Parts: sequence; structure tokens; C-alpha cells
Amino acid sequence: MTQTITAITPATSTTPTTVTSITQSWFKAHERLIIVALVLAFGTFGVGKFYDVEAARKDAKYVAAAQIAANDKVNSAAQAATVAQVTQQYAALVQTLAAENASLNASLTQRNVGLSQQVTKNATLPLPDLLARWNTLAGTSVTVNGVNASVSVQDSRKTVDLLESVPVLTANLTDQTKIASNYQAELEKSDVLAADLNSQITGLNTQLTDQTKACVAQVTAVKAEGKKNSVKWFKRGFIVGFVSGLWAGHAGL
Repeated sequence: MTQTITAITPATSTTPTTVTSITQSWFKAHERLIIVALVLAFGTFGVGKFYDVEAARKDAKYVAAAQIAANDKVNSAAQAATVAQVTQQYAALVQTLAAENASLNASLTQRNVGLSQQVTKNATLPLPDLLARWNTLAGTSVTVNGVNASVSVQDSRKTVDLLESVPVLTANLTDQTKIASNYQAELEKSDVLAADLNSQITGLNTQLTDQTKACVAQVTAVKAEGKKNSVKWFKRGFIVGFVSGLWAGHAGL
């Protein structure tokens, strides 16, 4: 009896081919969508890099401006310190001069009182005592001659010369007093000016500080608003691009 052996051939699997075909079909069907997505991705990356570089440039400019403002603030503070030091020295000088002027005024008042008392006394002095006072003041040698005074020509000239100087000295004193009064007025005005300058420097320093703070706040606000707008427009662009790519992909099927 003859037996027939039939070889069993395994069935060929078509699964990998089917998967590959489906994958290729999907890529072909969504080719435009994939391209659009890639374009959007690279575009977004490029735009992000651009904004990063632009923000870095603006940050560098702001840092430079802030450094200049800081240097100006330091210089203003140094000037304020110098002015304060000079003002302190000036105040000390004014105090010293004021004390000296008070002493001079006291001496002047004392001399005027002494002069008034001496004139009153001279009115009742006996002739010998009066001539003695004359000789003391004028450096003369006037002598008593009975109820009169005996004055030489030389002593007469010396006495007259002394008397000539009195109106001149009086006028000079008046003018010097006026000059001193003018200097006093200038001194008082310079005190006011120094105080105003100190106030101005303080105000400028405060203004500079406030402006620096305002600039920092403004830059922070601008950055925040820029990031907010960038994210908003990115979302809008991505959605529009995605929808457009999806529509174009399905339209090409």
C-alpha cells in the first residue's frame, strides 16, 4: 500500500505589509498637515529665538542705562556730601565771625559810653586838668597862663591837624559801617542760597531714584505684556495653522 505524504506549507503572513501600507497611507493622507506642523514648529522656534535675542538686547540697553543712572546717583551723592561739608565749614565760619562781631560791637558801645562820659566830665574840669587832658590827647605841651591857655604855634598846628582828622574818620566810619552792613546782607543771602542748593540736590537725588524705580517697573511691565501677547498670538497662529493644515490634508485626499 502506497502512502502519499502531503507537505504542509505555512501560510504567508501579510500583517507587516499591511501595517506598512497603512502607515504609508496615513503619512500620504496627512502629508500637508505634517508639513504645516513642522513649519509651525520651526517657525515658532525661530520666532522664539528672535524674541529671546531682542529681549537680551533690550536687557543690555536697560542694564547700561541703569548703570548710568546708578553712576549719576553716586556722583550726585558725592556732590551733596561735598556741599554738605562746605556748608558745615561755612556755618562754622559764620558762627566764629558772628561771635567776633558781637565782641566788636560790645567794644564799640563801651567806647561810645566812655566818650559821652568824658565829654560830660570835660565840661566841669578845672583849667589845669583840662589842659592836661588836652596834652594827653594831642601830644602837645599846652600850659596854663592865668585863666587862659598858652599854646605854641607848633602845638596849635598839631591840635588843628588832629581836629582835621575827626570829620574824615567819622565819614570813614560811616562808610565802613555801610560796607559791613552790605557784607552782612550778602552773608545772609548766601545762607539762603546754600540752603536752597542743598534742597535742590536732595530733590534731584530723590527724583533720580524715583525715575530709576519707574524705569525698572516699566521694563518689567513691558516684558510681561510682551510675553503675554507672544503667547496669545502663538496660540492663535498655532490653532489657525493646525486647522488650515488639517483642512488642506483632507482636501488633498
